[in-house]
Formats: sequence, structure tokens, C-alpha cells
Amino acid sequence: MEVKLPSLRGLNAFEATARLGSMTAAAEATGTSQPVVSQRIRALEEHLGLSLFERSGNSLVLTPHGERFYHEVEHGLQVIHGACQEMYRLSGVYRPQVSIAAGSGFTHLCLLPLLPELKACFPQLRIHLVPVDRDDDASMQAADIAIRFGRQSAASGSQLLAEERVLPVCTPAYAERHGLQYINDADDLSRLTLLHQDERDPRWLDWKQWARAVAIWPIPDEDIFPFHNYPLVLNAALEGQGVALGWKFIVEKHLASGKLMGVGPEVARAHYGYWIELKYPDNALVQPVKDWLVSALNAERE
Repeated sequence: MEVKLPSLRGLNAFEATARLGSMTAAAEATGTSQPVVSQRIRALEEHLGLSLFERSGNSLVLTPHGERFYHEVEHGLQVIHGACQEMYRLSGVYRPQVSIAAGSGFTHLCLLPLLPELKACFPQLRIHLVPVDRDDDASMQAADIAIRFGRQSAASGSQLLAEERVLPVCTPAYAERHGLQYINDADDLSRLTLLHQDERDPRWLDWKQWARAVAIWPIPDEDIFPFHNYPLVLNAALEGQGVALGWKFIVEKHLASGKLMGVGPEVARAHYGYWIELKYPDNALVQPVKDWLVSALNAERE
């Protein structure tokens, strides 16, 4: 007997909600609204005759049936998505888009310089870079390739791009102007302008954490100047406005060129770094792009 299949829109709404943990996030990721997502999921549940989510206030938890269904649907949609992209590519009437999301600093300083070569290597694709500064942003969740900074989740399936290594950096001119050779104690810090990204994001090492790690304490809070994203921090350091914490993977080129110099001990936190992962790990169209990025980014460090 032929089984009547449910709506593909309903399956997409269910998969996105299960993956992201909320209908609001699923609506942002799928370009629709929360009521539409809710309606599609209810229609899917009615079609299947089973509840897929347990609803308690604003929280959603997959039922045992929903958990089993999600694992099957996720794989099935991935196969359908990849097959359609390949057919579009072969037909020549449509170039599939591959979105790559990362923090604004990583996007502008590491990915953007690679974009022309990446496009040349994959002319059949439209490459879309998405700078995202919050890890829980829907754009990060929806990206085909996500490059995240922070501590690795054991279940994430992500691949390490670079371990965290952080040191204070400034221009040689700034160091000379302030008689700075190396930050050894709190007195050295007290006469410097300390540049830092917004401290409200706990993933990033801040000046207090750095000082604690290298046994320098206390530091003068009033001399910390926060910026809203890392490119602004780095630009301020390059313009000689102060001393910034430099993530080695990001600032290596500036250190090698002499535009910046290290002026303090290097700190590394265990299991912290830049991690790359795919939204759909088995997507044959996206996997080569991810492999190319890993190779190119590693080559940049050699």
C-alpha cells in the first residue's frame, strides 16, 4: 500500500525546530514566522498521528517518537538537499549557495582574503560569508559551514582549526612611545591603554583572565576600553591607540610583517580554539568546500 507522505515544508519546520531547540529560531533559519512553523509542525503531527514535541511553557522537548523521527528525517532531508543541489549544478540554470558563518574577526581577517581563490576553485557555487558574533545566532545555526570559537562540545562533531593562543600586542611605535618592552607586572599595565572586545561574551579571554593566568594582579579597570567586535579592536591596535589581546591565529600575519609586536606572555586555555563543522556532515556539495578551507587556513599558518 502506498504511504501518503507529509508536506516537505512540515518536515523542514520539524527538522529546524528539533535542531535549533525553538520555533522562533527555526522560523529565522527557514525565513518564515514562528506561527507558520508551529502550524506546520501541528499539521505534521496530525498527519503522523503522534506527538513529536512535549510542550511546557516556552520550552520544547522531543518525545521518544520525535527523537527517532528526527534522526531519520535529518538524514533524509540532507540527501534530498544534496541531490537537488547537484541537479541544479548539472542543469546550469542555478548555482547552489554555500554559506560560511564565523565571528566577524575571523570572517574579515581570515576568510575574506581567501574568498577570490575559494570562488575560483568552486565556480559552480555561490559562496556567502556571514559574519556572526553570537554563537547562538540563527544565522550561525543555519549556515552550511560554521566556524565557531570557544570550548569544543564533545558531541559537536567539529574539527579543530587552531588552538587558542593569546598574547598582548601593539605597534612598535606605541611600545617605543611608552617605553614598553614586556609586560611583567601591574605597574606596566597601569600606564597602558588596554583595548578589548565587549566583555559580555564569556567565550573570549579578557584582560582580567589574561592577568590572572600570567600571575599579574590587579589590573586597572578604568583603563580598559571595550569595542563591539574584534576587527575594531585590531584596527585600534594597528593605529597605535593601545595594547590589545591578540589571538595568534588572527594576528600572525601582522606579527610576521612587523606591524604588531608581542609584548607579554602567551596564554592558552585547554580545549579552547576555532572549530569548523558542517550543518549536514554528509553533504557531498559542501564537504569539499570545508576540506578546502581547512587546507587553505592551515597553509596560511605555515
